[in-house]
Amino acid sequence: MTRLHRLLLPLLILLLAGCSTLSVQTDYDPEYDFTRLKTWTWVKGRKPSDDVRINNDLMRKRIERAISAVLAARGYRYVEKGPADFQVNWFGAIDRKIRYETISHFYGTLGYGPYYGGYWPAYTQTYPVEYEEGTLIIDILDGKTHKLVWRGVGSDYVTEHKNPAELDKGIREAVEKILAGFPPGRAIDQGASEAASQGR
Repeated sequence: MTRLHRLLLPLLILLLAGCSTLSVQTDYDPEYDFTRLKTWTWVKGRKPSDDVRINNDLMRKRIERAISAVLAARGYRYVEKGPADFQVNWFGAIDRKIRYETISHFYGTLGYGPYYGGYWPAYTQTYPVEYEEGTLIIDILDGKTHKLVWRGVGSDYVTEHKNPAELDKGIREAVEKILAGFPPGRAIDQGASEAASQGR
């Protein structure tokens, strides 16, 4: 593994121990007509983070490539120049947090045989665990008014990835889960369709 990989891989964002613990929240404007959205483009001139672990060429390319692929799979067409129906922006952050874990201990017999006897009493121990949590925010803005109409937020423990290909896969899975609720109602419709197909 190159020195560049040793520096980047333990630090890179998020999300992604296979996304098993990924928490996703969405918010949107219920009065907005999402059905008219066909084309999209990027919001220009805004950096995604002040953290160089996120705001670097490699990470920006990974996340933007994943967002582009998911939107293309939904039938949205990217527009490099000119007006688009909606704009996409994203932000990332890595925060250091502390959680508290409580463990119950019970040793039973001392383990030296029946002639020694005796038991250790049960007890509990609470101790702090420090960890890093990564957050990825994906925003959808109206193409004309530039107002926020949809937001998806995914958070997970920051984990180390063995290689760039594994990181690419993890980010793609995270983006797919965050955008599963775009446009609003899609996740519900998709779940109903899958349930119907399984019932046949």
